Amino acid sequence: MNQAYPRARRAHSPAKGITALIFGILYAAFLLLHDLLPNRMGIALLVESILPWTGVFLALVLLMLLFRFSILSLIGFLVPTVVWAAMFGGALLPSSDESDPDLTVATHNVGARMPEPTAAAKNLVAADPDIVTIQELESLSGKIIHKELDSSFEHSQVVDTIGVWSKWPISNAEEVDLGLQWPRAFAATISTDHGDIRFYAVHMPSVRPGHEAMRNAAIRRLATEVSTDEADHVIVAGDFNTASTDSNMSALVPPLEDSRQEAHGGFGYTWPARFPVTRLDHILYRGFDATSDEVLNRGSSDHRAVIAGLDLK
Repeated sequence: MNQAYPRARRAHSPAKGITALIFGILYAAFLLLHDLLPNRMGIALLVESILPWTGVFLALVLLMLLFRFSILSLIGFLVPTVVWAAMFGGALLPSSDESDPDLTVATHNVGARMPEPTAAAKNLVAADPDIVTIQELESLSGKIIHKELDSSFEHSQVVDTIGVWSKWPISNAEEVDLGLQWPRAFAATISTDHGDIRFYAVHMPSVRPGHEAMRNAAIRRLATEVSTDEADHVIVAGDFNTASTDSNMSALVPPLEDSRQEAHGGFGYTWPARFPVTRLDHILYRGFDATSDEVLNRGSSDHRAVIAGLDLK
């Protein structure tokens, strides 16, 4: 009896490493199927905004692997690691193109209560962008930044709370209807040294968990507008109030490309400025190649500014 009992216990014990395998496969499935998350109570909004951060679960699977190594636990670690790397690893590759781009584009939501707007404007100008788009110009800080940029750029176009400043002439400005009661986007033609481009300045509606319908509808409207634009070179820049990992952004990317995804160099988080955990501000385009994408140092806004270098195809 004493010899039979250990054999019986081993016969009924679970396979070594099965817990790590199950956990790893479930996490991989979650990554691949995150667009099926329910929108109720803002679950999809919250999870997809920080989706790359869920990679911390890989550390848990790794601990299981190290604690109880087996082929099953190794598979449980490798499968989600490959999936995570395929989805997000490209952003971590170094940016290798250091050539001067054909043009540089910057976007910044300056916020309603920026304590040092003049310094923020000068910091943006010091980055030497060719085109700048600013959101939330209705605030006092926005008005001060408006004045500062007017003294640094020869051409500008402002529609309600959104503005574009350029080293090149701006024409044919027209509001883009996002289905809202106030203007939150407009398009204009910028006549650069490399030819005309169609530039869309965007500020999507803000969201709270469980209240994303207005923003999602605005993204779809913008996607429809851009898809019917016959211009060869299109830039869509601004505060989208959503991360690129949000399934709703699939209406825009693709067919547009994202400067951070193409230029690499990290995730480029922009919000909140003090300790960014997600990227709400994007520079999207068609007919360009991104050579760089940089998030500027924290200013006094709750967003960090983004500046990207683009080459015409």
